[in-house]
Amino acid sequence: MKILLATNGFLPEIGGVQTYCYQLAKNLFSLGEEIIVLAPKTEGDADFNKKERFKIIRTKKKVCSRLAFLFLLKRERIGKILVGHGSHYVRLASLANRLFKIPYDIIIHLEEILPLERKKIIQKSFKRADKIITVSHFAKKKLVEIGIPESKIVVIHPGVDPEKFRPKPEPSPIRKRYRLEKKKVILTISRLGEHKGHANVIRALPQVLEKIPESVYLVVGSGEKEDRLKGLVKELGLEDKVIFTGEVEEEELPLYYAACDVFIMPSDVEGFGIVFLEAGASGKPVIGGKTGGISDAITDGETGLLVDPLSVNQITEALIKLLTNPESARKLGEKGREKVEKEFNWQEIAEKVKGIIHEKG
Repeated sequence: MKILLATNGFLPEIGGVQTYCYQLAKNLFSLGEEIIVLAPKTEGDADFNKKERFKIIRTKKKVCSRLAFLFLLKRERIGKILVGHGSHYVRLASLANRLFKIPYDIIIHLEEILPLERKKIIQKSFKRADKIITVSHFAKKKLVEIGIPESKIVVIHPGVDPEKFRPKPEPSPIRKRYRLEKKKVILTISRLGEHKGHANVIRALPQVLEKIPESVYLVVGSGEKEDRLKGLVKELGLEDKVIFTGEVEEEELPLYYAACDVFIMPSDVEGFGIVFLEAGASGKPVIGGKTGGISDAITDGETGLLVDPLSVNQITEALIKLLTNPESARKLGEKGREKVEKEFNWQEIAEKVKGIIHEKG
C-alpha cells in the first residue's frame, strides 16, 4: 500500500515539524512502507532529496501543492493519506475520502488547532479521519475540548536520533567559529517567532551577566521576529553578548548542541519541543516553558527545569542556577540522555505510527 505523507514542513528546513515529518518518513520507509512525501520547496532541497531513498515531491505554492496532492492520489494509486502538517491538506484528505474512499490519518502538533474560530472547520475536516495522532497529552486535551472524540486520538511522542545527537567529549568547532572559548554558552535553536521566548531570554541576560559575565547567548534560526529581537539586543546594549547565526545546516546541529552549556526555549505555547530531546540526547541540561506539551518532553528537576515563560525572573534564576552549578547541570544532562535512549527512539515511534496507519478505521 502506498502512503502519501503531505506536510507544510520538511527538512532541510529546520524546525520541530520538519524534523518530525522527515524522521517519520525515513523510519516508515525503513520498516518497509512505500511512502511518498509531498512538501514545500526550500533552499537546498534538491541536494537533500537526492540523498533519500524514498520519493519526495516539492511544490512552490499552496495552489501547486493542492494540484500535486490530487494528481498523486491518482498517479500513485495512494492507499492511505497521512497529513503531517497543514490545514489545507486536512481538507483535501477529507475531500479525497468522500470522493475516492481513501482513508486518512492526521498528525497534530498543536498550533494547527489553537485558533478557536476554526473550531467548526476542524470538527468537519477531522470527522472522516480514521485516527488523529498527536504529539502530547496537552494537544490531546485541546482536541477533546473542541469536540474531537477521544476514541479517535492517539498520543505518540516525537523522538530523536540518539546516534546523531550524543554527548561529545571533544571541544565543538562551533566554539572556535564564534570565538566562544572560555565562555558560558546559552543556546536556543528555533524559528524566531512570537511564542518561542527569545525576547525574555534576552531580557534576562543583564542579570545573568552580573553573576556570570562570561555568558553568551547563541541564537540559531531565522524568522519573522528577527529584526525585533536584534532591536531589543541593541536597546539593552548586548551586541557583544548575543550572536544570531541565522539558519544552519541540519548536519551541523549536533555541533551547536555540543557547544552549549545550557539549552533554553521558554515558549509560551508548544505542542512538545523536539529540540529539548535533541539537547538532552547531547547530554545538555534544558530549560523550557511550563506550558503546553513541554512537560511531556522535560521532566522538571530530573532532565531539566520548567519555568513560567512570561517571568524574566524565573528564566534568570534557572539560567544562573545551571551556569553556576556544573555538577547539577551535568546530572540533568545525563538523565536527559537516559530518557531519550529509553523512551524517544524514532524506530519505535515509527512502529507505533505504522500500526495506526494499518488499523481499520
